[in-house]
Amino acid sequence: MRRCVIIKQKQIIAVLLVLCTTLLLGAGGIHLTEINNYLTGNLTSCVSVQASQSTSAVKMKVIISGTGGTVTNNYYIKKNIPQSQLTSQIVALSKKGTPIIRVGNGSGPKVMIVAGVHGNELPSQIAALKLVNYLKGKSIKGTVYIVPFVIPSNTAKDVRYWKGKNLNRVANIAGTPTNKILKLAKQLNISVLGDFHSTKPGGDPGKMAVFSSKHPTYQSYIIAKYICKKTGSPLIADNLAGVEYRGALEDTTNLAGIPAVTCEVLSPHGTVKSGSVTKSYNQMIALLKYKKII
Repeated sequence: MRRCVIIKQKQIIAVLLVLCTTLLLGAGGIHLTEINNYLTGNLTSCVSVQASQSTSAVKMKVIISGTGGTVTNNYYIKKNIPQSQLTSQIVALSKKGTPIIRVGNGSGPKVMIVAGVHGNELPSQIAALKLVNYLKGKSIKGTVYIVPFVIPSNTAKDVRYWKGKNLNRVANIAGTPTNKILKLAKQLNISVLGDFHSTKPGGDPGKMAVFSSKHPTYQSYIIAKYICKKTGSPLIADNLAGVEYRGALEDTTNLAGIPAVTCEVLSPHGTVKSGSVTKSYNQMIALLKYKKII
């Protein structure tokens, strides 16, 4: 009798799998897949996108609650983000908290791209959405995780700090959003992390650049040199992570043994300088090419 029950359960699961596959592949659109969450063991709400049977799946979920906001309330975000159904789903999810979008099936080299550590640095956040739309349906060799808005409410309000704190100085403090992203990177066994920003004229560094360090993760320096060569970005290399920029997401990630870089483009805070989105996007593409994902 017990064997009969188990066989019936397996048959039911098989039927559900066929049904999910039919829904995902037949319509070619975006579907909420709570059944898929159960079958695959995903524990948080997820939106799945799949253009066809031969293309990479795109999934997204909220990784930090209490940070949500309507990012399109920001004039420059609304004006510049790609207009697509996928973008609309990401914007909707961002109202619930910090979103992460996964392109690929979780295998192969894993790259994490982060934008919006500072809510008023807009070009990289727009570029991150542009990248998600580009990768959708592409055949890639690995997996890409993208956090386009670390604090969607800050992006919506064009605010730089989180609860009065610079999130790029507290990634080493447990419980902060950037520390949670670092912990997730470790849990996912991320191969490389890129943190993307924009710098205002006269700021630090006040120019397009790629930050890296040589110790304890020398690959950070190698990655930065590659991105600089591909994009014409100046290279800034520290000898030891966590000295010049203690608590920065890049530095803390390097100290944790995951190679990381910070990529900057020039644009006044709270606005989008002409060409800045394309430059940030090209830095992201260069990072993926370094890992031969695309």
